Amino acid sequence: MTKYVPYIRTEQGYIERKDYAIFNAYGSVSPYVHKEALAGWPEPMVFWDHPAGASVGLAPLPSAGNEESAELDLNHKQ
Repeated sequence: MTKYVPYIRTEQGYIERKDYAIFNAYGSVSPYVHKEALAGWPEPMVFWDHPAGASVGLAPLPSAGNEESAELDLNHKQ
């Protein structure tokens, strides 16, 4: 199980973190397969549903092994 926090990216590239909606996910969170490194945010990476432009994203919350299991979950379903 991986805990995620949602992110929103506008068409102009503005990113907003929605920390009131942290949730757990088991298995794949497809279609969130477009990985992007984050700088200046609590999470080091986010997975977007679209590679560019307006998009919703999921970022695995940092914890022991959480990011690695999230990547495995995403790669398993691709």
